[in-house]
Amino acid sequence: MSIFKEDIEEAKNRLKLWWDHEILDRPCISYIFPKEGKKIPHTDIILEYFDPFHLAEFWDDIKGALDTFEKISKIFYFGGENIPRFFPNYGPGIMASVLGIMPEYKSRTVWFSRDTSEKKIVPLLENVKINMNNPWYERLIKTTEISAKRAGVNYCIAVQDLGGILDIISSFLGPTKLILTMKRNPELIDTCRSIILEKWMKVYDELQKIIERYSDGYNSWMNIWCHKPWYPIQCDFAAFLSPEWYRRFVLPDIIAQADQMDYAIYHLDGPDALIHLDEILKIESIDGIQWVPGAGNELKCSDYWLPVYKKIQEKGKNVVIDFFELPERLSHFYNVLDPNKLFIILIFMDHLRAKFFTPKFFGGEGGEGTFRNFKRTYRRQAKEQRI
Repeated sequence: MSIFKEDIEEAKNRLKLWWDHEILDRPCISYIFPKEGKKIPHTDIILEYFDPFHLAEFWDDIKGALDTFEKISKIFYFGGENIPRFFPNYGPGIMASVLGIMPEYKSRTVWFSRDTSEKKIVPLLENVKINMNNPWYERLIKTTEISAKRAGVNYCIAVQDLGGILDIISSFLGPTKLILTMKRNPELIDTCRSIILEKWMKVYDELQKIIERYSDGYNSWMNIWCHKPWYPIQCDFAAFLSPEWYRRFVLPDIIAQADQMDYAIYHLDGPDALIHLDEILKIESIDGIQWVPGAGNELKCSDYWLPVYKKIQEKGKNVVIDFFELPERLSHFYNVLDPNKLFIILIFMDHLRAKFFTPKFFGGEGGEGTFRNFKRTYRRQAKEQRI
């Protein structure tokens, strides 16, 4: 049993069924909130838990990162299908550093950039060795092993955020040069894709083997526990591409990655990427889709996106909605969508909001009535019990 979550085995058993689209009596909902009597010292605590950048700033301070994670975890109650997990985050697309780019950390963001000419990129990529003499490969291996050993049964370890294949190429060529090269010399981009994909899969496999050696289950930055290796595949650069170019330069790599994994979820980011949804839904080895509308657009929990979620489920795929912005919309969504293909992630800032908004099958109020009246009643009852 985990020191952070008493019902961890029950949650894992339910998640096993969810991944395989088995019949469930309710949707999978992952939520956390500070335990009664505990307070979140500041909002950065939430950021540090869900989107940590300690290692991005201090590359080799894995002990400090784990100390912080475990300290924060003691504050929270991990509800539903939330399995405590540590994410050793060096920045999204850290595979670029394994291939020779020095990461640059600025204000909770990691940048990967190395101005490379079309003539030099292939030899550069070919010469990269994926072994312990590669400083960034060594760092990822050691960090993952130290984390997995320390976690034991108490929490799981997320595999590194390696990044999308075309996104990594963009880190070398830059967006404009990449687009021009795709048009003028597509075979060069194909060569780069092939080299990166082969090395990407090797790093992915080695990291998952380490996690398997020490931990029970697998996870990622998306924070969904799985009993078998899985990964959230993505290509953020796809937002710049037409459907034709997506099929030409992106889809083959997505299929190749997913086919070599036990499970895969596609991270679909931004309205400009929605034109590729139909192609993604055709991929048999993609088990689910996480739709992220992006800043300035309708919220994930808006009815505006319900047709997108329903379309995904109708094609037999799971839907992942992370960080539900409005908890009062929770019951509406799990009532109108197929619960067997739904995973929702929430954060509650205090235990009273968790008690009020969580469904009745969790012992909550299901959001019925008003939070103000509930809070008044709860506090009156607590006072009477103390008397």
